[in-house]
Amino acid sequence: MNQVQSLLQSHPHWPAVESIYHKLQAHGYKAFLAGGCVRDALLGIVANDLDLATDATPEKVESLFSKTVNVGKSFGVMRVIVEGADIEVATFRNDGTYSDGRRPENVVFSSPQEDAQRRDFTVNALFYDLATAQVLDYVDGQKDLKAGILRTVGEAERRFEEDQLRLLRAARFSAQLNFELEPVSFAAVKKMAAKVKSVSGERIRDEMTKLLKTEHAGRGLQVMKDSGLMGVLFPFRLRKNDWVKNPLATESWQRLALFVRSAQGSELVAALDMLKLSTRDRRAIEDAWKVWHDPHAVLKNSLGKQLQMLAKEGVVFALRILLSEAVEKTAIETLLAEWKSWQEVLPRPFLNGEDVKGRLTGPAIGVCLERAFEQQLERRLQSRDEALLWLKKYLEREST
Repeated sequence: MNQVQSLLQSHPHWPAVESIYHKLQAHGYKAFLAGGCVRDALLGIVANDLDLATDATPEKVESLFSKTVNVGKSFGVMRVIVEGADIEVATFRNDGTYSDGRRPENVVFSSPQEDAQRRDFTVNALFYDLATAQVLDYVDGQKDLKAGILRTVGEAERRFEEDQLRLLRAARFSAQLNFELEPVSFAAVKKMAAKVKSVSGERIRDEMTKLLKTEHAGRGLQVMKDSGLMGVLFPFRLRKNDWVKNPLATESWQRLALFVRSAQGSELVAALDMLKLSTRDRRAIEDAWKVWHDPHAVLKNSLGKQLQMLAKEGVVFALRILLSEAVEKTAIETLLAEWKSWQEVLPRPFLNGEDVKGRLTGPAIGVCLERAFEQQLERRLQSRDEALLWLKKYLEREST
């Protein structure tokens, strides 16, 4: 068994792929593994997904398998559910005219040779024939893999014009694979950089999230800077150390937060508006950004108030980054240690609105309960009984 076959077979979805392959073959159809999974296997990497390409039409795929999902039937793309695995099965195709810079107006089902020609980069246009255990390469993708080069299939400007997200994908794959973007392909990205503005914020967000997750994110960001993509999408100056993958950033929003860290207020708003983030992610990024730009807005408060601010995940993340940079080291270490002593979750307040009902009115209620909670977080009140005694004295003072 060759190394490629061994890596492919080590994937947890291999049994499902094999099952789909055998059924298609039994009905007289070809089926090859396609795209990134073949590329990754040649690089000695287990791929995230195993995708199949076939000469069976979407209708035939639908009829052969009991569980299918139509994700793009008019473009030849189906998903087949087998043994709990969700496998993309796409029909070999030629793409028609692209008028929206995203998808073809029509497709013509074709052969693997023609299908390879419509793909984005040579290293993503490889097939693996399960019957012969051979890589099928119609675009010299293996040669580029060995050389560490990212090159478009065919005419670069045409590939980028077809789907303008490919401009950003060029930067992302440079980072993901740690490959050099071939000069002609780079020149096309530079010439067409402004067209990336036509891509939806959701697609840009997803691509940037993938880029920033890679080990060599700095390489992809350098491609973006040198080609002009950065100036079009994110016209602010990045701090040098924000180009380096940070081990503290384990979630997508955290990587994006570091990426936009050096943006000014209006630049931050524009970037976050464009990326169409969830409410949770946007708030976390905004909270982190505020701490980085003014850590004393947190640290100047009483311990009780600081701990309440740490209930926001963006604040905690920002402080941990500052600690790793030795900024306000002693103060942040002390605060984070105290936060850890609470298992990083705010406790339930000893007092609530019912305790002051009829005894205080309006804003005074909130002020009282907030002070009591601060006392609790600072461990000056250790129980509800102590809190009730504190409340009695507080009310007496307020009434005089």
